[in-house]
Amino acid sequence: MNIRKIKYFLLVGMWKEENDDRKGIIGRSINWLRKLWLAVIFFIRRGHSDYATALSFSTLLAIVPVFAVVFAIARGFDLSIYIEVWFRNLLSSQPQVAESIIELANSYLAHAKSGVIIGIGLIFMFYSVMSLIYNVEYAFDKIWQVEDKRSPTRIVIDYMALLFFIPIIIIIFSGLNIFFYTIAGSLESFAVLGTMSKFLIELIPYVLMPCFFIAFYVIMPNTKVHVSKAIVPGIIAGIAMIILQYFYIHGQILLTSYNAIYGSFAALPLFMLWMLISWYICLFCAELCYMNQNMDYYAFLIETKDVSYGNQMLMSATLLGIICRRFAEGKAPLTALQLKEETKIPIRVTTDLLFRLRDVNLLTEISGNGDQEPVFQPAQDIANITVGRMRELLDAYPRDKQRKLNTKISDILSEETMAQLKAAQQQYIQALDNIPLKDVCK
Repeated sequence: MNIRKIKYFLLVGMWKEENDDRKGIIGRSINWLRKLWLAVIFFIRRGHSDYATALSFSTLLAIVPVFAVVFAIARGFDLSIYIEVWFRNLLSSQPQVAESIIELANSYLAHAKSGVIIGIGLIFMFYSVMSLIYNVEYAFDKIWQVEDKRSPTRIVIDYMALLFFIPIIIIIFSGLNIFFYTIAGSLESFAVLGTMSKFLIELIPYVLMPCFFIAFYVIMPNTKVHVSKAIVPGIIAGIAMIILQYFYIHGQILLTSYNAIYGSFAALPLFMLWMLISWYICLFCAELCYMNQNMDYYAFLIETKDVSYGNQMLMSATLLGIICRRFAEGKAPLTALQLKEETKIPIRVTTDLLFRLRDVNLLTEISGNGDQEPVFQPAQDIANITVGRMRELLDAYPRDKQRKLNTKISDILSEETMAQLKAAQQQYIQALDNIPLKDVCK
């Protein structure tokens, strides 16, 4: 198979409708190949390299305050020694980094006893941690194309909950880890039980790491993520992180000359490189999680920008007409996917047009209960929603951006031309006002 055939299959062949009817291994393989291909494309298009760099910097700022909180809570339970042992094992591939972070966290806590420094320290701690969580959520919302942000109240409540619950979870897991190692040590004298206990302990990271990423992908985006759709991406991310850790540990042997030149300072850039690749893995699998849940949105590789403005108006009239007609007949409102199935408009274009109609106050989005998708209803009296009214509002969209323009077209065009254009526009809108949107569809 030559390169031209591979390119044709990736861009055209695997997107043909007959592939949607295939069952078994071939159908599932093509479906997952679509998801992987789109995840790679959007990973590049959406600039995740910039997000990964920003998140690495935010992580570096927040890691010491976070572990200072962990150590402070652990001291309250008299578990600080066990937390240090667990943390050194966690960063066994970067022992210098682990020692530096532990020293900085202990120093942070020691100097936090004075009145002035504790205020400055707390402010810096909350800012760095909140900034990290906000940047992570921002990157995930961009992946999931979430337009509605959390309210300031929800930001404070949700972020503070994460700030205080994550250390407690770390302490619990570290305690369980030490408990399992203690049991395994007591069973070493038994041949079968000792071997099984060692095997189970070695298996723990392969279970905990995917579970962490599954929970991470479900909780962080400010939208509804189905747990079932996050399982496979979470497992891939967890295994990829373990493989990265393995290569990093064994790759230290190949970097002896680098360590000889930079000495102990070599730990920082290597740690940053490890962190950067970790965020690459995390963001790519987040894209894969998004594609796993929203593959129907990309049944065709067509976006709204690929549709002419005139066809966008016709599609908007079609969607709004169906919604108004069903409302007039007293039928249940439809979701974006149901509207796509009825109109055959690509779901990505359907969703964008529905959001645009919502933004101009022609539609209202009603959130579903539980796992139900939101539905769309007319936001005004359908007697007042005409093709002319829709066209007038969409032609002026978005208003906020237009108000920021300093250019005055009226100062450039002649008064006669402006009068003719306004008169023609008014006649056009008045003619369209005679067409109720509830009557436009068959």
